[in-house]
Amino acid sequence: MRRARLLCVVILLGLLMACSGEQAQDPSEAPAAAEPTPERAPELVQPTEWWSVHPRPVYASLEKVGTYQDWFDVYMLAEGTYAIYEPNQFEESICYLVLGEERGVIIDTGNGIGDLRAVVEELTDLPVSVVNTHTHYDHIGSNSQWDEVSVYDHPDEIDRLQTGIDNARLQRYITDEYLWKPLPEGFDGATWTFPPTEPTTLMHDGDLIDLGGRTLEVIFTPGHAAGHACLLDAANRILFTGDHFYPGPLYAHETDVDIDLYVESNLKIAARVDEYDYVCAGHNDPWVGSEVIPRVSEAFDTIFSGGGEFTEGDGLRRYRFDGFDVLIRSEQVLAKTSS
Repeated sequence: MRRARLLCVVILLGLLMACSGEQAQDPSEAPAAAEPTPERAPELVQPTEWWSVHPRPVYASLEKVGTYQDWFDVYMLAEGTYAIYEPNQFEESICYLVLGEERGVIIDTGNGIGDLRAVVEELTDLPVSVVNTHTHYDHIGSNSQWDEVSVYDHPDEIDRLQTGIDNARLQRYITDEYLWKPLPEGFDGATWTFPPTEPTTLMHDGDLIDLGGRTLEVIFTPGHAAGHACLLDAANRILFTGDHFYPGPLYAHETDVDIDLYVESNLKIAARVDEYDYVCAGHNDPWVGSEVIPRVSEAFDTIFSGGGEFTEGDGLRRYRFDGFDVLIRSEQVLAKTSS
């Protein structure tokens, strides 16, 4: 009898301990699940050792103004024209500070990792506003540092500004795959967001942006993005191309790219190549000879006629041309060449 009572006590204690353990597993008290690690971009899009191209040779020939916050390298390209370059992250975003006699604009605002406003204020005392060539994340990161923001009058571009980008969607861009040097002091990846911003000016094809003694013409160039625009500084013979052109793999493979509009837009700016000598691109190299723009049209003619040298993988083709590559889905090429 005594043994039976002892056995009951042992069983009762076991049940109490089990209940206690179950309470510790209450989902409301359990730690939140970690965000899944984003899938790595295909090798043709993002080579494993993408950083091995640094330093890009072109920068040795440009006038360097300085390095700011161990994040931005600044170069003066011409009087009143500065390239603000972010070499330490995969996008290699370049913003352009363009100054007139009365005011300036910052063309695109990079990926929002460094304090872009502080750099601009080191370079000029003039009032400065933002002009976005389009609204992909690596061109709008510091928009919220300014009160005045211009973007092309297209609902896709307006909506992306008004929506902003939350922290979870930005995390992949500060993983080891995207960085090759430390993030700048004071940057907090855990709170990094792009707050919603309201555009104060909506641009249209042919609009003129008057900076006082210097004018930029808005040229609508859809394709890479639905509301993409280039900016022509005819007096200084410079075309700011955003992501329509840059010396690297031109993205024709993304689902939001309209390849027919892209080709049409390139013909549009190629037809005006006698109005500019240099292209200031959104990535990689800020000072490219204008003769490259007609070659982009020739490249697409070559691809869609079944020619050109390429590497293929993950359903993509990367075609290599003089001064740039073209990334395109294999199915896109096959559809064009079979039609």
